[in-house]
Amino acid sequence: MGFFSRLFGMPSFAGSTNVLLVELTLPELSDAQRAELKTRVLEFLQNTGPLGTSLETALVRLNEASRMTQLNLLAIAMKELGYKPVLSTERFRKIKDPFAHDLVDEHALRAVARRLKWAHGVEPNIEAEPINFESW
Repeated sequence: MGFFSRLFGMPSFAGSTNVLLVELTLPELSDAQRAELKTRVLEFLQNTGPLGTSLETALVRLNEASRMTQLNLLAIAMKELGYKPVLSTERFRKIKDPFAHDLVDEHALRAVARRLKWAHGVEPNIEAEPINFESW
């Protein structure tokens, strides 16, 4: 039990779980849901950035972020808006800083992917390229 309790408490486990759950959920979202999520993420970036951060600056910051950061920002928005992951027994994890460099690591991604395959029979894949939110 000690190993799993440590694993579930690690920030990289939470961030990796969010990344894989969002990646699985993205294809199921409608255009209206995508627009709502984009708006919420941009509001989040405006509110957490320097005072007076414009919508355009927030969009640039979002587009320049890594895919892992983008997916964790979307997980925050999905959780706030009440969206559920496509895997109904899973939940988005709470994270403190979606821009933290240690939020997602290869070891945690593999561990979470194995857990999702064992529990749900799915093998999530992470796209290589960041999301372009200007065309989203």
